[in-house]
Amino acid sequence: MYTTELAAKTLEPTAVEDQLAEDYASVLDVVSRLEQALRDGAWRGVRDELDQLVSAAEDMWSTLSDPDLDQGEDHLDIGRPFMTPTADAATVRQLIAVYAQPHAVGRMLYPTSLIADPQLRGAVENESEQGPRQAADEAAAPRLLESAAYPV
Repeated sequence: MYTTELAAKTLEPTAVEDQLAEDYASVLDVVSRLEQALRDGAWRGVRDELDQLVSAAEDMWSTLSDPDLDQGEDHLDIGRPFMTPTADAATVRQLIAVYAQPHAVGRMLYPTSLIADPQLRGAVENESEQGPRQAADEAAAPRLLESAAYPV
């Protein structure tokens, strides 16, 4: 069973809690790639990742602004009021700890020790141990936004 399925079964998050955790894990993913681009001195990559960071932040902002999670519809977000989501912070934080494990910054900020359920924590840790090879394979695969794809 995938850890995300186990997390859904164990934590029983609401749609808003799950979306907030997914949105924030996306932010952490981009920050991880941004950090790598900075370490590599890949300045065009830094610029591309900053653009992705803005997009990921806008997605989370939209979740916080849309109580109905109107995901398929294209709304103008300008001027949308903040809507206090009905979400349990502890549940969202545990979900983030599950979803953020594939990302370096996510592992640093959200260690598996934040996951209260021992079975879920064990599954996430087990998957993380098996994950470095897959993550390395994905990193070696060509990306759509490689700096070589853009003229200097």
